[in-house]
Amino acid sequence: MTVTLFAAVVISMLASSVYSYPSFQTKIPNGDKVPSPCNRSTIWMGVGHHNPMGGGQLNPFGEDFEDNGFTWNKTICQKDSDGDGLSNGQELGDPNCTWLKGQSPERTMNLSHPGVCEPFGSTICAGKNTWLTNCNNTKFDCPAINDSGVKNDTLAFPPTSVPTDETTYICHLFRLPNDSDADIIAIEPVIDNMEIMHHMLLYGCSGDVSRITHNESYLCGMGGGMECNSLIGLWGVGVAGQCLNPQLGFRIGPTGYQYAVLQIHWNNPMHKPNLTDSSGMRIYYTTQLRKNRGEIMIVGQDSLEIPPGNNNVSFSGSCAALCTKAVMNQSVYITSSILHMHLLGKSGIIRLYRNGQLLQVIDEVASYDYNTPTMIEFKTPIEMKPGDAIKVDCTFDATQRNTTTYWGEGTSDEMCYGFFAYYPQIRDLNFCGQWKSVDVCGTKTVMSERCDLPTFLTNTGSLPTLCSANCTNSKCANAVNAALMTGCQRDDDVRAFIQNYIGMSPVWNVLANCALVQPPQSTVCTTPGANPVPSHCSLMRSYSGSVPLMAFVVYILRQF
Repeated sequence: MTVTLFAAVVISMLASSVYSYPSFQTKIPNGDKVPSPCNRSTIWMGVGHHNPMGGGQLNPFGEDFEDNGFTWNKTICQKDSDGDGLSNGQELGDPNCTWLKGQSPERTMNLSHPGVCEPFGSTICAGKNTWLTNCNNTKFDCPAINDSGVKNDTLAFPPTSVPTDETTYICHLFRLPNDSDADIIAIEPVIDNMEIMHHMLLYGCSGDVSRITHNESYLCGMGGGMECNSLIGLWGVGVAGQCLNPQLGFRIGPTGYQYAVLQIHWNNPMHKPNLTDSSGMRIYYTTQLRKNRGEIMIVGQDSLEIPPGNNNVSFSGSCAALCTKAVMNQSVYITSSILHMHLLGKSGIIRLYRNGQLLQVIDEVASYDYNTPTMIEFKTPIEMKPGDAIKVDCTFDATQRNTTTYWGEGTSDEMCYGFFAYYPQIRDLNFCGQWKSVDVCGTKTVMSERCDLPTFLTNTGSLPTLCSANCTNSKCANAVNAALMTGCQRDDDVRAFIQNYIGMSPVWNVLANCALVQPPQSTVCTTPGANPVPSHCSLMRSYSGSVPLMAFVVYILRQF
């Protein structure tokens, strides 16, 4: 069953609409901040339209704004378009009708929709919102939270100053209820300042949290840190909440997570000062434990480079078969799926493969909208076996960009991920994806189909020390030989991954220098009748004295 979690749309799914209504947003005060009356955690960006996406039929405010020549002045400001007793200016944060285009409105908080009569059900609004349909579909609907014995706890930041930087990741460590084992069964957002909220992630902590700042918020990166890397909750603009499949829960208490890190991404593109926020999440939990412990797995691509001006650029990232074989000792069952890209996201598809053959399409989004992603929930969970693979394909439209867009944490950067709730929990399956063609299997294992990367990483960490004095000592020569035996020196993606992603440039410097001074001999290469000859053997045998030294140097350097 497809469950749409976002009611308000910030960017239209149709390219013709995407760039039409933002110009109108700037013509009214707080035009990009009007909350949806259906769900206060969402933004209704097409303020003058029936459709939150913009485009199509006009609502009462849109009709009045059109009649006024699409101009904000005292006439339209003092008018009460929706008939709820408040002027349009009062609802949009310009109660004194003094706002001019380009200025900051008198008020940016406590806004309401000038085209929707509120409160719903009141006498004054009787018969005035007949055009507003499906409003209740966006409210958090999770019958399980009303079950006997279900408790809740709010994990909210204290009032915290928001930096003027466009992108800020901030974290806070919370102690979870731990009187007895319990399962989190639902999560609901608690939004304080919708103006700067981008997303929230909740990470369960399995490691020692004594090194993490307690009792105050702190700047952080995208993850929760090595101690807290199990994703158990997520929210994005417009999400009503998470209601977990009855087959699983996120275990807290003495045998589960006792601490959690809540990470918030603030987006402040206008670099506004003097903003604060105290948003968070409300967790619903029960001591009536569910059958399975669950977790959220992320699959995707950690390296993107999208050229400007192109409307059809595709990237993919997989949780490869070799990864699931390495980290899974049993089948897992996927209960929900959601595709995640940023503003350039155009379309995407998520597939499950078995034995190299397509088994089924998990999710397909023909017209992706960053602010209106759709979560797929499976009444019958999808089985993923060890050796299966999940592939996430993302297509981007960069026609409105004039510079290259890279993978990154900011809203204007890009991502390509699928998020999957599943059970039973596998400790090292929280991230299973790729950096270019290098497979990243959880937090501990990286692999490549083209070289023995685990062996390379294991045997090369000591190279800078072993070869610090010279390259001719036997320990250095043997270590260099072992590294070359893996074949990883010939793989451009592996080289870039090790140099840039995990910071091992010194290793490559040693390999390049020491392979030139004294190319080590491999017992495999000299074994009579070895067939096929390992790829590194021709490299080492090239240095025979009959080949000019400079030619050999150039040849070797091309391998690194």
